[in-house]
Amino acid sequence: MKLFVGQYLLLFLISLLPILTASGQSQPIPTIRAQRNSLIMYLDKERGNFNGINDIPKEFSYDFGTEAERTPLTLVSEQDSIVLLLRHGVQTNFQIIRQEKGDTVQCHFSSHPFVKAAVFTDAYKKANQGKTIIDVPEVYELINVVFSLTDYGKTDAIYKGTDYYSAVMTQFVPYKSSRAVQVFDSLLRASPDQYHNLKMDSYAFRFEGDRLVNGGVYDRVSWGEQNTLLPYIPLLEQFAKQSKFKAFYTKHQPYYASLIRDFSQNVDVAYMKTWLEKQFPTTRYSALKVLFSPLVGWNQSANNFSDNGFTEAQAHVDFPFVSAVQKSQPAAITKGQRMKIVFTELNHSYLNPEAEKYTPQLGTAFKDLSKWITKDKPSAGYNNALSCFEEYMNYALVSLLYADRFDSKSFDTLNASVEKGMVVNRGFQRFKEFNEELLRLYRTKKPVQTVADLYPAIIAWATAQP
Repeated sequence: MKLFVGQYLLLFLISLLPILTASGQSQPIPTIRAQRNSLIMYLDKERGNFNGINDIPKEFSYDFGTEAERTPLTLVSEQDSIVLLLRHGVQTNFQIIRQEKGDTVQCHFSSHPFVKAAVFTDAYKKANQGKTIIDVPEVYELINVVFSLTDYGKTDAIYKGTDYYSAVMTQFVPYKSSRAVQVFDSLLRASPDQYHNLKMDSYAFRFEGDRLVNGGVYDRVSWGEQNTLLPYIPLLEQFAKQSKFKAFYTKHQPYYASLIRDFSQNVDVAYMKTWLEKQFPTTRYSALKVLFSPLVGWNQSANNFSDNGFTEAQAHVDFPFVSAVQKSQPAAITKGQRMKIVFTELNHSYLNPEAEKYTPQLGTAFKDLSKWITKDKPSAGYNNALSCFEEYMNYALVSLLYADRFDSKSFDTLNASVEKGMVVNRGFQRFKEFNEELLRLYRTKKPVQTVADLYPAIIAWATAQP
């Protein structure tokens, strides 16, 4: 999620304020006052957000990855700006006065040499330009097999309703006591949230004989600055060799191919890409990748990468198996339901960059989050204005897609299901009203307008809510 800021703005801010160097100098500690729950950041001429400042502890540390040894970092609030100088291996101190909470946070920022998440060579660009790739990657499947043998695998996070799952159990349960399974079981016990990172980061690796090596494209695929799976690669190598995983994966290639074919023919990823590019014309991706495992039960995630003039968006999803209920309902309803899983991941790579342009306005519109999310419901995890708005837009875009793709009767059924899921199941209190307003704006927009053009209007609507 990167938005580029003009160089003139960064230079203007620096010209107004002295660069405040690292700790150890006698200057007063830099201080910024904040009324809202986020600050705007400018680093290496790019704009980002320091979200959730009211939720961080009073002593807060963060380490940035930067290419240059010395990098200016600008922080901007509604009333203040400060410019810090980040240096590799050196701590820079500043403080945030949180006016909403009436306290002060002591912040300690530092930096380290940055390693690109992805390197797209000219050969990679040529091979992937314009493609939509749907795949069950080999090492990706390996880590999911290991997950299926842990206690976490007993939950619905692993999909068990296939003959394939039975085959996995037959082949791999004898290796359940292996060191690899024990270690990943302990990691997921400590924090189930590690599942996403470990699974996504597995895509950086490939087999070279019995060894697992970096594939030469991605350093990491999840959102941090380190590949979370790297320390455990020797354990995975040992598990794969002992359990004869590679032979199992090869044997099931026809099954994986059938799922990929079903995905390509019936889930309309190409239509989604065309629709999103039309509605967000300033956002383009050179390639899209949809990565899945038939073992994944419900966890979805997304990321995007940019290097060497090439951009790639990835959706990591579960396969949309057709249930018995879906087989008995109209085909259009089933198709719409199956499209939702991958669409709600792909669209973040389009809607999020647009949302970041309106961070200050969103801070005002969603200032009182208690009116938008619900404690002890999944919505509670979206606890800052930007992420809350993005998730409202995420599922509202599903309704817009349905409106364009399906007849009115099918749309009514699908849309009602989206609204119920968001309000009742996930706790986004005002989603129905938000969705209705965005639909109204979309249906009455000028022919030349796009969804991106409607952001100011829907944010104004949210701001006006009591």
